[in-house]
Parts: sequence; structure tokens; C-alpha cells
Amino acid sequence: MRQPVSSAAGQNRPPRAVELLERAIAYTRSSLILVTAADLGRHTPCRDWVLHDLLTHMDDALEAMAVAAQAASLSLVPSSSPDDGSDLLDSICHRARGLLAHWHPPEGLPASPVELGELTLSRELLGSVGALEITLHGWDVAESIGRPRTIPPGLAMDLWPVARDHITDADRPVRFGEPVEVSEWATPAARLLAQAGRSTDW
Repeated sequence: MRQPVSSAAGQNRPPRAVELLERAIAYTRSSLILVTAADLGRHTPCRDWVLHDLLTHMDDALEAMAVAAQAASLSLVPSSSPDDGSDLLDSICHRARGLLAHWHPPEGLPASPVELGELTLSRELLGSVGALEITLHGWDVAESIGRPRTIPPGLAMDLWPVARDHITDADRPVRFGEPVEVSEWATPAARLLAQAGRSTDW
């Protein structure tokens, strides 16, 4: 008997990384375009970071992902980012636009895995984790500037398996806070944020 097609939320693995990255970038860019120079000193949901710190981290992460799309290994040492706020925002948007083009493997060649420190990850997994980080930081930016924007339900559901499987106790409390309790009626976005140690009550 033919089996029903399951929803993205019910799959054990997320959709292809490129598609997730595209949606994550679209969501986050709509927050970035609202940032002004006066916002750079605002506090963020990321502990001990002001917005300028968060944007610097995002710039580093996007550059690293672009490198990972074209190299067999990825350095854990971030490069320098622009100090000026407007230059930093321009850099982030430029890297975000170019990231999707870099993520496809050369024509006819399989996508080889990437060495990250002592780990070896598939580009599919690395891209999915990158999409999660981009989305979470897009939410962080919107919260920081007082223009909160919920993560779209479909994107939140498709990122949930990534957050569930790859945000572990080893990541807490340095990279992520402790998980936040939510009700059984919580939205997909609230559940995703809770797994990442985030709450609108920050």
C-alpha cells in the first residue's frame, strides 16, 4: 500500500542544505536591513554581547561557510571583520548573497566532506547547521533592535531536527544557553528557540 507523504517536520533529516540556507538568509536579511549605527551598542539575547559583537560573529561565520563550500578543511580561527558598523553590515549582506552560489559542488563532482578541527562533516550537515545559526542570529538581531520578528513556522519546523540532534549538552552553556521550558501548545518557533536556550523574555 502506498505510504502517505510525511511533512518536513516529521522527517528525520532536514531538506537540502541549500534550500534551508536560502530561507534562513532571506529571513535574516530582512532584520539586518533595519539596523542603524545607533543600534550597534544595544544588548542582544546572546550573553555578554552587544549588537556589534553579534554582527562581527555573523560576518566571521558567513565567511567560514563560504570557505567550507570550496575547501576540504575549515579553520577554527576567525578572520578580522570591519570595525565600522556600516562596513560590517555591508560585509554580512555581501557574504550572505554569495554564500548560496558557493555552496553547490562543481558540476559533475560529489560534495566532499569538510574537516572541522577533529570532526569530519558532510557539506549537507554543515550547511543545515549553518542555516540554523543564521536563522537564530536573525532572530537575535530583530530582538536587539526592538523590532521582533518571529521565525516562520515552516522554517522553524524544518530546522527543528537540526537543533534537536546537534545542540547538545556539550554546547551548553558556552555556545547555547540551557533549554527553556515551553508549553505543549508552543509554536514551532518557540520550540526551536527554547532548544537553543532562547526566550522572548530575555
